[in-house]
Amino acid sequence: MMLQTLAGRLARRPWRFVFPGLLLFFFAYTLSRRRPQHAPQPVHKAKTKSFFPPLETRAANTIELDYCQNFPTKLLDEIQVVLKVASSESSETKAHLSTVSSCITNLLIVGDREERIGDRHVIDILAELPRSYEKNNLDFQAYVEQKKAHTEGEAVREQQRAFKLDRFKYLPMVEKAYTANPAAKWFVFLESDVYFFWDTLFRLLSQLDAAQPHYLGAPHKGSEGRWFAYGGAGIVLSQGLMKQLIPAKTAASTGIPRDTRLSVRYEDWVKEEQRGDAVLAYAIQNATGHKLEALYPTFASDKLKDVVTTRDRWCVPMLSLHQLKPEQMENLWKWERTRPYNTKPFTYSSLLSYTHSFLSQGPAREWWDNLSTAPVPNDRPAHHNAGSCGSECAADSNCLQWSYSQTVCRHEDYIKLGDAVDRENGGQGEFVSGWDTGKLRGMGFGVEGQNGQREFYEGCLEATWLSPQVR
Repeated sequence: MMLQTLAGRLARRPWRFVFPGLLLFFFAYTLSRRRPQHAPQPVHKAKTKSFFPPLETRAANTIELDYCQNFPTKLLDEIQVVLKVASSESSETKAHLSTVSSCITNLLIVGDREERIGDRHVIDILAELPRSYEKNNLDFQAYVEQKKAHTEGEAVREQQRAFKLDRFKYLPMVEKAYTANPAAKWFVFLESDVYFFWDTLFRLLSQLDAAQPHYLGAPHKGSEGRWFAYGGAGIVLSQGLMKQLIPAKTAASTGIPRDTRLSVRYEDWVKEEQRGDAVLAYAIQNATGHKLEALYPTFASDKLKDVVTTRDRWCVPMLSLHQLKPEQMENLWKWERTRPYNTKPFTYSSLLSYTHSFLSQGPAREWWDNLSTAPVPNDRPAHHNAGSCGSECAADSNCLQWSYSQTVCRHEDYIKLGDAVDRENGGQGEFVSGWDTGKLRGMGFGVEGQNGQREFYEGCLEATWLSPQVR
């Protein structure tokens, strides 16, 4: 009887039933479309040996400390490293040359001005571009004017436009790297504010065949849905890719025939696109058919304060950081090279011994924002005070850190460093951040030794290596 009644109503007023059904279907479909379309990055386990052992602790006490001691310079026979710099960023360049790239014996430095920095030579890579770049190209005029000023001994004006020169460096620097060292198996491109953990790079490349085409980096989305490796995380190209990108017949010569030069073939693209790293990706795909092999978050462009360590990332190798200030780069380099000898891979959790060493003094910091963003429900006692906020984090199995300010408690399932908060704080009162050191000890960080002394993280026995995702 009920079915008959329903059938009768449906026959008389079909839209009373069909319309809500369609509305429900559309709502469900919309939600599904909003969900992330990319599957989690595939991973694999691989045993890799340490190529870059840190200095022994006792060496750190010597007056003349050689931070390049034990650096495997023999590996540089197969790896060509290129550092891209800007004349307007001299302090960053000097810091990089005295730290991250100080041990790279075959380093190529490319910039927008010919100069010497200590015993290093900077190549004016823009001088190798065709004169046609000066035509109908307002952004490139900054280089023309800058060069004229240097030649005539005048002050360089309009430095604010200098950053627009960066995109013109990518294609000629790739050509320069290949013609300078065609026998190299790998080509690594860095920027002056990018920190690289060389041991991670050597371990990664040991798992790959350089004879095959590889274009590696952190994925960023460009125009028309195309992906490119972000320059601020470092870019790695294999010899197999270079041979397809640049004709093999030119590899032994000192130059590349004009009609086959990347900077000639893709000149119009460079002029139209604001991102040089994006143009490089488009050129690679156009010339070889190969797309980016994304390896995020091993390749990453985070600032130190923004690095996100989660349970899933605990044993993921870390390769790069971005936008490090000169002092930060110098301090991290000294710490990395003098930390106790460790043959284990450098992972996201390994960095905690540097960024979160203050946890040996206690689980919380006043006037500090650890960038927790998710407020707990309003009806929870966590909002009463900082102590309640931390206690509820400890009781929540997902919570790894918390912050309390303006009577709001926030919990997060990740670990971040964050930054100091002005004590004035706009008159908004206290700001306290904390980390659940109990859970961290359970994960292996900050455990106590047999005599009660605090021992920081020793590292993962095996790394969780990311398998490249072609994009």
